[in-house]
Amino acid sequence: MSEYQYYEFLALDKPLTATEKADIESLSSRVHITSNQATFVYNYGDFRGNPQEVLEKCFDIMLYMANWGSRQLMFRFPKSLIDVAALEPYCLEDYITVSTKRNSVILDINIRDEDISGWIESGEGCLSGMVSLRDKILQGDYRCLYLAWLKAATIHFDCEEEDLLEPSVPPNLDNLSGSLSSFIEFFEIDQDLIASSVTASEFQQEEGELEDLIPKLSERERNDFLVRLLKGESHLGIQLTHRLRELTGKRESMLIVIPADVLYPNY
Repeated sequence: MSEYQYYEFLALDKPLTATEKADIESLSSRVHITSNQATFVYNYGDFRGNPQEVLEKCFDIMLYMANWGSRQLMFRFPKSLIDVAALEPYCLEDYITVSTKRNSVILDINIRDEDISGWIESGEGCLSGMVSLRDKILQGDYRCLYLAWLKAATIHFDCEEEDLLEPSVPPNLDNLSGSLSSFIEFFEIDQDLIASSVTASEFQQEEGELEDLIPKLSERERNDFLVRLLKGESHLGIQLTHRLRELTGKRESMLIVIPADVLYPNY
């Protein structure tokens, strides 16, 4: 059987310009491109561009998959909206990385697992079920990052027997959304690993009460948000959520050092 590689890029915050589309089209004759999406399929050969550079320049999410066990999901975030320090505990060298660019932050989840099952015939449709994870991360929901860490940690432990610095288990791990289920399926994350972490995951109610904090904003600040809303500013809801959370004094997550043989006794 021939090899199969699939790349998909999505632009969420703004459509591609004519110049950007022309630049993307110049990378390959196999591109299928619209105003907010570009896909590339290879049965031989490879992508001529640098995926992270293409993402940083034109797009907000990238998915890559190959039939030898590679799965990759990259997100580009506006630097002003993401807490880089909060992402760092989930990083694991060669698998989950965060890089800061001039105006953005790139989160790269890159899993290479030869044990991933099945022969890929098409990657179309895989990304659509995970698009909402970008906004979830911007809102401070790091469940997908913890799940990715679980997957990466098992592969890392197979290669190197060492204690791992495990991030604290995020809340509501026992209440997975459709996008998280798609994420688990895409990376083939062991359900037993997830189940063992659920007991340490606290229940956290949805933050509907944040709207009750709006009167605590000054009149000038409330009016500023309204003016920016009228101008169609991107991610305004996320910025307002961040501001209201500042008023709640939400505590920082903690790190726990867990020996590898305790965390993964069956590996």
